[in-house]
Amino acid sequence: MMYDEYMQRISVHIPEETKKRISFAAKAKGKDQAEIIRDALDEGLEIIYPKSSSAQALLDFAKLAAKIPTKGKIPKDFVKNLDYYTWGGEKRE
Repeated sequence: MMYDEYMQRISVHIPEETKKRISFAAKAKGKDQAEIIRDALDEGLEIIYPKSSSAQALLDFAKLAAKIPTKGKIPKDFVKNLDYYTWGGEKRE
């Protein structure tokens, strides 16, 4: 993972032994310590708090909802044909 402008900075206190392990892993893999820490956190969180399919479904739903016209020119039959404008398919008459 490369540094990204959306990264958030946090501070944590870790034991000296953990710091040594991070440093060793970074040198062994030729990576920055920050990348080693991010990878370890991501892998650990996936084990103890896996992403659920319902969470992914909610994210997918939010993307679909963003497509619903809410500004500017809204069709006069928008309420009647909400399903059509949201999901596609056939218009009601």
